[in-house]
Amino acid sequence: MLKVAVVALAAVVVSCGRDNYVDMVAVDPHSWQNQVSIIYDNKDTVSLATISVALRYNSNFKSDTLAVMLHTSLPDVYQCQERVTLHLAKEYAASAVVRSESVPYRSSCILSKKGEYIFTIKPLSAVKGVEAVGIQIDR
Repeated sequence: MLKVAVVALAAVVVSCGRDNYVDMVAVDPHSWQNQVSIIYDNKDTVSLATISVALRYNSNFKSDTLAVMLHTSLPDVYQCQERVTLHLAKEYAASAVVRSESVPYRSSCILSKKGEYIFTIKPLSAVKGVEAVGIQIDR
């Protein structure tokens, strides 16, 4: 009986510590060139997070990298902008295959302010084959 209680408690402790967030926006797969914005309402100001750019793309995307401009607005009005080059896998079994990937660009960071973080992503040039783009936050 004690073993069952210990295993149950361990399962609860392990599952309680994880918080995963993903939000994606559909874009024009024939020519993605407009910016997309993702709003994340942060409530956790102490846990370490990995922030990734999430992509869904098809075989019309012909590169193994994607350069984007990533603009982040914090709840306290502070803003930063940076160029991020995403390195992607290029393996297709058939021409109709769609791949989804999350490429980390910040790890072991703390979102220290409560409130809305706005992530705006825009490709540096028009891109063919990207179907959706977004942000993934893993804690």
